[in-house]
Amino acid sequence: MRLETRFAGIIALCFVFGVVAAGCISYRLEARQAQDEIKQKADMVLETALAVRAFTSEEVTQALATLPDPDRFHAAQVPSFAAQSAMHRLADKLPGYKYRESSLNPTNVNDRATDWEVGLLRQFQGDPNRQELIGEVGEGAARQYYVARPIRMSSSACLQCHSVPAAAPKAMLARYGSSNGFGWQMGDVVGLQLVQVATAPAEQKALNSVVVTIGSITSVFVLSAAVMLLLLRRHVTHPLAALTQVALASSLERGPGGASLPVAPGEFSDLQKAILRLKSSVDQALRLMDRRPPATASPSDKKD
Repeated sequence: MRLETRFAGIIALCFVFGVVAAGCISYRLEARQAQDEIKQKADMVLETALAVRAFTSEEVTQALATLPDPDRFHAAQVPSFAAQSAMHRLADKLPGYKYRESSLNPTNVNDRATDWEVGLLRQFQGDPNRQELIGEVGEGAARQYYVARPIRMSSSACLQCHSVPAAAPKAMLARYGSSNGFGWQMGDVVGLQLVQVATAPAEQKALNSVVVTIGSITSVFVLSAAVMLLLLRRHVTHPLAALTQVALASSLERGPGGASLPVAPGEFSDLQKAILRLKSSVDQALRLMDRRPPATASPSDKKD
């Protein structure tokens, strides 16, 4: 096997190992970065929803109370309705992000928690110090990343609508009835904020980034390997082949013809000169041995 072929095989093997290792590390880093980006955007959505809830409770409700008909019920004065409506409009700017508020005992039955959301609510109720739950739900292309935060009853003003039906506005009872959304107490976990994001786009983005990285590395490697093999042929294998011809010509006693073979200056050229000097010395020694007279027989040998 030629020296160039051996070098090319070794380089290709090392490259494959390096690309596999780089690809795995790169994908893990890209996936982690994509997940961090999802978490940052989910936190932004949650904080925006909290800001809308606070603004509704502190400003909108008070402003509506000054209207000529204070007993009239406006859905915009409900923090949950205002927050979900605002986040629904924001979804056009953040496709793939879904915001929802749910409760075990909501005023609007559309906000009733699903079985999976009930499990999240139970975790918040069982641990008063827990402020957030994150994780993934679903499988395959339907897998979603979620961030959930509890909604705790922290304002006594909310009890006006959620303590007992008799204290609630009549307009609200006429719209939602008196069967749901009552019996809340201060400090209770009455609901949760939930942001869900599909993980498939983030994974695809990470995969595309890895493909671009591996493609760039492969292009650079192929170009570098071609240049290296070209230099190897010019400065190593070609002089070595010429040197081999010189050594072969010398061993076959073809005279000084090997001296005319071109060898680039350097170690190979010095080795060529050394081989030629060695051949010259051996040839001279053989000529001297041929010129020596044959040894004469001794008297004792003649008697025999």
